[in-house]
Amino acid sequence: MTLANFIIAGTEKAGTTSVFTYLSTHPAVCGSTVKETDFFRNLYTGDRSTDTMNYAKYFTNHCEQKTIIMEASPGYLGSGAEVASRIKTLIPETKLLFILRNPVDRMYSSFNFHVGKLNISKNIPFCSYIDRCIAYDSGQKSAATLGLDEWYLKVISYGRYADYLKHYYEHFPANQIKLMFFEDMNRDIQGFMTELCQFLEISPDYFTDYDFKKINVTYESKFKWLHKIAVWVNAKSERFLRQRPHLKQWLVDVYKKTNQAREGYDQILEQDSQRLKQYYKPSVDALKTLVKNRSIPWNM
Repeated sequence: MTLANFIIAGTEKAGTTSVFTYLSTHPAVCGSTVKETDFFRNLYTGDRSTDTMNYAKYFTNHCEQKTIIMEASPGYLGSGAEVASRIKTLIPETKLLFILRNPVDRMYSSFNFHVGKLNISKNIPFCSYIDRCIAYDSGQKSAATLGLDEWYLKVISYGRYADYLKHYYEHFPANQIKLMFFEDMNRDIQGFMTELCQFLEISPDYFTDYDFKKINVTYESKFKWLHKIAVWVNAKSERFLRQRPHLKQWLVDVYKKTNQAREGYDQILEQDSQRLKQYYKPSVDALKTLVKNRSIPWNM
């Protein structure tokens, strides 16, 4: 049975959906039937035959004819303590990509994205959201007390990249792990994809004249009721549309013309930015040590 030999394993709001979509159109690549299988977080049992059979169900689109069999579950990074060993057990030869982003920008982007998706109330200011995340992270308060789902409260801790990446470096050789940066993608997407193709040992020529449209961009909707319906329809049609990226992009473009109030979000307040920089500084220093002082496009 066909299983993944390449996983985009992190992180949220760092361009993983865009990279997955671009690669899915490459003639040498087969993407999973849903982008985020989250198999190794939620469905892994530890029984090899069961896990092989269940995981293979995500790669049924003639994937055996392709060189790269791919999935993208950005939640794998934050769950590295459990997930790294599970991936190693089932598919030990797989290659892993981690796209990292300035953790302050990533957290603010995640907050605005989930407000736009109606997962977080727009009545919660970002400074209050930081308070809630820190209260949860420090064990002072529970998710129920804070009034938010656990996933959204863990966003702040998931920006401490070194805490989670270390588990992958413990289980996989360095030549199977690719560390890239969101900021480099924004600066030179052509160069970014060329470097990634070289890591995967597939031709980068396919992307020479490629139309790199940003995918999964944060935006504010005009009508919340319509957006709720759109989110539900998108979730239900994921398997169908994921295999038809051009159709999905056309539908998104049409929907945005109808219901997008604006794209993007307001700039982060300086006091919130400084607070998060102080929070993340130790982890950024630890990341530099982990990757042997490799150049990182942001400092705290």
